[in-house]
Amino acid sequence: YIYSDELYEKVNNENKMLLDDYILEMKSNGKSEKTIYQYTADIKMFYCWCVNNVKNKSILELKKRDFRKFFLYLQENGASAARINRVQCSLRNMLNFASQDEDEYNYPINVMSNIKGLQKEEVREIHFLTNEQIEMLLDYLISKKQYQKALYLSLSYESAGRRNEIFQVMKEGFLENNRTNEVIGKRGKKFRLLYFDRSKEIAKMYFEQRGDDNIPQLWIVGKNENKIPAKYETLYNWTVSFRKILEKLTGEYIEFNPHSFRHSA
Repeated sequence: YIYSDELYEKVNNENKMLLDDYILEMKSNGKSEKTIYQYTADIKMFYCWCVNNVKNKSILELKKRDFRKFFLYLQENGASAARINRVQCSLRNMLNFASQDEDEYNYPINVMSNIKGLQKEEVREIHFLTNEQIEMLLDYLISKKQYQKALYLSLSYESAGRRNEIFQVMKEGFLENNRTNEVIGKRGKKFRLLYFDRSKEIAKMYFEQRGDDNIPQLWIVGKNENKIPAKYETLYNWTVSFRKILEKLTGEYIEFNPHSFRHSA
């Protein structure tokens, strides 16, 4: 809501040159494209704010109060503490780069180094499930012949996979191996999820119940000719249904989510 291409055209050329140099520095240090993109977007946003609020000065001439005004502006306009802290980090790192390059920049003191970040919002409580609770859920799902949901629970627990990773699992070769097809995890890492005999036994029942189809994905909705690949949200909805089952079995309501299986594992 601050940045625009038109406004960035007006940004002080010295500021633009510093950012260009910093981008080269980040690339030479092996920063990921995503990190470089985020840092660049944060800094460009600040530059646009400078055009109208600090007379478009060079960032190297700004005082602590100028930066504090900007962060207060973000806060008053609804930016989260985590977002503001990331912008602070982006600016602080670039200015630290400038302070270390004495040949190119006359910037002996990084004024951002003494500006403290905001306290982050309280992180949502992590809910763990015991092995006994997992077993209880699996026994119930299997007794009700809900084999696909049982497989989702067993695979999530045994592999410690994130929901996005579990969602990428394909059915081909599942019974012949103890590792899934290659999935893409956090930060673009590629790997195979490990699982054990219990998941394979549940998968046998699931595949027999599912029957033949040309859908390569492991997770589906619908029956017979109406079968289609499940959506990403489906796995979350299954997890929500597990809460009610566990409450029915134990009398205790636990607000766990798909990531809870990873923590529990």
